[in-house]
Amino acid sequence: TDNQNKYQIAGAAGYPLSCEKERSFPMAHILAIDDDEAMLILIKNALRKDGHEVTGVTQVTEKLKNKLFPYDLILLDVMMPDVDGYTFCREIRSLTDCPILFLTAKGLEEDVNFGFSMGADDYIKKPFSILELRARVNAHLRREQREKTSCFSVGSVRFFLTKKEVFVG
Repeated sequence: TDNQNKYQIAGAAGYPLSCEKERSFPMAHILAIDDDEAMLILIKNALRKDGHEVTGVTQVTEKLKNKLFPYDLILLDVMMPDVDGYTFCREIRSLTDCPILFLTAKGLEEDVNFGFSMGADDYIKKPFSILELRARVNAHLRREQREKTSCFSVGSVRFFLTKKEVFVG
């Protein structure tokens, strides 16, 4: 059906396994920033299997900061030659509310914590599993598509603020 995409994963013996997976989110436009072109190719190939459009960039520029609006998610390397990913994340966090995921070899606990403090939504350590990358990206995209709900309860009364509804019982 139109709501399903087909992809293959390698089994334990290296044989492909066909899987049908129903997508619960639309195709996304993803920005991948990494100074390693081979890594960008790997990321593009992996995420295109889920129907996403991936734009790969090898360096951070001032011009790039002003062109973030079409992206639904950003994958960002930390260790880059001109501007490190932490700095770029801090600079763009106020310009975009899309999820920012670090992909980096910097895996110490203080590196991870620092990444989150700079505004990252997730932190994936290199080397990483392609299946894990796809799963994390798709989880963030699903989360972005969820309808926002604000509700609270007082005793047996539930208040749904966004819907302006109250239920008793």
